[in-house]
Amino acid sequence: MRHAKLSLGTALLTAGLFSCAAAARADTLLHLSVSASVTAMPDELVAELSAEVQAASAGAAQAAVNDMIAKALGAAQSIPTIAASTTTYSVWHQTDPKDVWQASQGMMLRAHDGAALLALVGQLQQDGLAVGNLSWQLSPTLAEKTYEQAMAKAIDKLTAQATVVAKLLHLQPHGFSSVTVGNDSQPGPRPMMRMMATAAPEAKAPPSAQAEAQTVSATVSGEARLEQPDD
Repeated sequence: MRHAKLSLGTALLTAGLFSCAAAARADTLLHLSVSASVTAMPDELVAELSAEVQAASAGAAQAAVNDMIAKALGAAQSIPTIAASTTTYSVWHQTDPKDVWQASQGMMLRAHDGAALLALVGQLQQDGLAVGNLSWQLSPTLAEKTYEQAMAKAIDKLTAQATVVAKLLHLQPHGFSSVTVGNDSQPGPRPMMRMMATAAPEAKAPPSAQAEAQTVSATVSGEARLEQPDD
């Protein structure tokens, strides 16, 4: 029994020594947050258009809008480089300043071939559709690739800052206890032009859209572990 008590006491003493050694080398946690940006030229032109008609009845207004959108989709689908989709469809009754039914439907066009899309948009303007937005954007694939580049740049910056601060504190970096990655800013649509539906038939030349480099940023924050240098 005495031998057992001695063994237990030795174990407790050993654990205490290890605890003191661990406390002497306890980590210093350094909180850091950095951002980095990468620019890229947009590779996709996006156009948002709408057909809007007023008529004496809801049926007449909807029939006219349906015809306009069907014709526009047919024109877009005949060009392989252009992707077309429809958006919101609305019908409402208006009594002031006159009693009419109004119907509208939107459509969206996307293409990497800007020239082809601009030519189609010009044609659709002549057919009575209005342009609500025309903008160069980063395609989802390019946006993801650019963000990954910005994230890698931010992580390198975070690691470098941890090393610099550790040196100033006469400590040495020993990895990170946690790291958080988040979006800082993502490029959105850049409006190029807006037109009223009544003005669209007067357009003769197709619209223009000049691409401009866009910036994608990433923010990385973390807790760096700093330790006393080995003797």
